[in-house]
Amino acid sequence: MKILIHNERADTLDFIREHIINHGYKAGIAENASEIIEMLSSEQYNVILTNGGIKELNSDQCSWLKASSTFVIGITAKKKFAESLACNIDMYLQSPFEASKLWQALKPAAATTPT
Repeated sequence: MKILIHNERADTLDFIREHIINHGYKAGIAENASEIIEMLSSEQYNVILTNGGIKELNSDQCSWLKASSTFVIGITAKKKFAESLACNIDMYLQSPFEASKLWQALKPAAATTPT
């Protein structure tokens, strides 16, 4: 499974990237919404883990993302903020979180990913 990570917090980014790679998954890093779209246009990712980059997408980009098969997990510290994100968030992961919560959040995407 290939996972695209977007997170402004370096400590969270390092935590996620380390755990994903240690579990044998491939990881890409996007610094902003434009990079998310650029990377999805050039490579196939099964999952996006983001703490806000999705809300920066315009309506055309959101439509394009919704039409893709990419599973989107929003990472947020506040449920209210999470509910305000309208662009194709399939699941929310509330931070701070333990690695076991990350694996639980990835299960739906892993179930639909060809091996």
